[in-house]
Amino acid sequence: MAALKAELKRSFLQSLYDAYKAETLLADLTGDTEGPAIVTFEDALKAFQHYCFGNVKDGKTLFQTSGLGHETRWTSPMVWRAFSEDEVFGMAQEFREVYNDAIITLAGQGNSSPNDATLLSVMMSDDRMQTVTSLQRDFVLLRWNQRY
Repeated sequence: MAALKAELKRSFLQSLYDAYKAETLLADLTGDTEGPAIVTFEDALKAFQHYCFGNVKDGKTLFQTSGLGHETRWTSPMVWRAFSEDEVFGMAQEFREVYNDAIITLAGQGNSSPNDATLLSVMMSDDRMQTVTSLQRDFVLLRWNQRY
């Protein structure tokens, strides 16, 4: 599960859905209108994950070097400057899992061919997209590393 706030995950998901419905998702992600067709909401989630994978596999962008290369500064890709690439990539995978679970949930309720708006509402109500409101203390000391 991606370690991002639930509100942030829901806003990403809603923005992806809005861009998909407005047919601007490909341009929003890549800055280009040429590419694979995004026909379904699942295609939109796949395109988002593929774009995130491109950022993760390429690593970070070299920002500046000085002192004959002894000091190097790196920066995240411009689009996701506030998050690390692995967090956004993990969130993209989580979206795919929530999407698949939403299809299974709706099929269990007798809706074998749900529309995208129904899928989005089920995805938004999934536990993984909610804020944790209670905590449980762990007294087993399993995570108490070398405290002797």
